[in-house]
Amino acid sequence: MEWLRFHDLRHSAASAMINQGVDLYTVGAVLGHRSATSTKRYSHLATGKLAEAVFRIGKKVA
Repeated sequence: MEWLRFHDLRHSAASAMINQGVDLYTVGAVLGHRSATSTKRYSHLATGKLAEAVFRIGKKVA
């Protein structure tokens, strides 16, 4: 698989963790990011978690 780069594996691992509900702090620690800015690139994959958080607030208020 000459076309595969190590970075591709890191990106796939980060995407899989985010899609399984792992928080960005933990993903960043696993990937060895020094700053949250690097990990935030994956935050677009966590939209389901954001919707769930808003839903929880709505249930509590109602």
